[in-house]
Amino acid sequence: MPSAPAAAALAAEADRRLVELEPQLVRLRRDFHAHPELGFEEHRTAAEVARLLGDLGLSVRTGVGRTGVVGDLEGAPSGPRILVRAELDALPVREAPGSEFAADGSAAHLCGHDAHLAALLGVATVLAAHRDALPGSVRFCFQPAEELLAGAAAMLADGVLDGVDAALTAHVLAALPYGTVAINPGPVLSGADFFRATVSGGAGHAGTPGQYADAVLASAHITAVLQALVARETPAGELLVVGIGSVHGGDAANAAPEDVALLGNVRWEDPAAGARAVRRVGEIFSGVAGALGCRARVEWTGHAPVLANSPRLASAVRAVIEQDALAEIVEIPPQTASDDFAEFSQRVPGLFLGVGCGGPGHAAHHHPRFDIDERAVLGTARILCRALLRLVDL
Repeated sequence: MPSAPAAAALAAEADRRLVELEPQLVRLRRDFHAHPELGFEEHRTAAEVARLLGDLGLSVRTGVGRTGVVGDLEGAPSGPRILVRAELDALPVREAPGSEFAADGSAAHLCGHDAHLAALLGVATVLAAHRDALPGSVRFCFQPAEELLAGAAAMLADGVLDGVDAALTAHVLAALPYGTVAINPGPVLSGADFFRATVSGGAGHAGTPGQYADAVLASAHITAVLQALVARETPAGELLVVGIGSVHGGDAANAAPEDVALLGNVRWEDPAAGARAVRRVGEIFSGVAGALGCRARVEWTGHAPVLANSPRLASAVRAVIEQDALAEIVEIPPQTASDDFAEFSQRVPGLFLGVGCGGPGHAAHHHPRFDIDERAVLGTARILCRALLRLVDL
């Protein structure tokens, strides 16, 4: 363990270097932003990350969890190994035009993962130059398919937590202004399950009702009835969200499609409530579709448990952020967003930090006009770096 003066000097030097790197990190963020890739398709992004980590002399593994990248920075072997994660993937949503680096296509970084990537690569750059002074080791984890709630499980299956003592991540938050950071002990994000459903009827001419079962009508009724899970089946005060994010069937005004595809999710605080909702979603699809002469099939495609922060890690990191005046610390209530970083924090002590990048009036995450205050790239890097230096010294 380094002396207190030595640790303080290392933290100050790392912070100074990150400030110098800010223009480079912003350019990197803009490059990732202009070239978004969907979950498990992040080939360009992963290759660039692997190249940069290799240039820093880290031990790099690719194809972890299909398209994930891991870079190990070895410090003192007697110290802990801390995993720190950023996400590779974008969303299948078209970005509103405006910025010079806006994505031109049907995918876009409308959640902030591009900022996380740039920030974490900045941290790797700085710490790699001081590996001999680190009292522990850092595993830089670049995870695929977070938006699908499937990438963390895939990386776990490939051993990403082998030898890891704790896990850390940071996420920019549109609701908070730049200069703030949310650090909450205990639960911070809800659990979630994602599904893909198909309602099948009979194709036909739109002008001949009665000659086919209408999958569009059945899908509309199912979408409405699903809300009864929250309104009429969930006790007052119990958190449950049920939503449909995509409905697609047919391409013509005068032709009834045989199949309608729906994508949706349930979010919950109590695992028992989540399990009940999963069961009832299947029953509602089957029952309502059957009542209207159709058939339904539901496939569950993604899962995240409730994300809860380790009180010990939260306390340690809060103390260094306050000590170094890196940001104003705020506490926010648990959110109904979800993140499969929870798969890591269920297995080792974990910490999820929320870094302000917007504020009142800012476009929400996943909105076509979502963007960040780019000062949050450096802000995220500084907070992650300082948090890592504290956690490898615990």
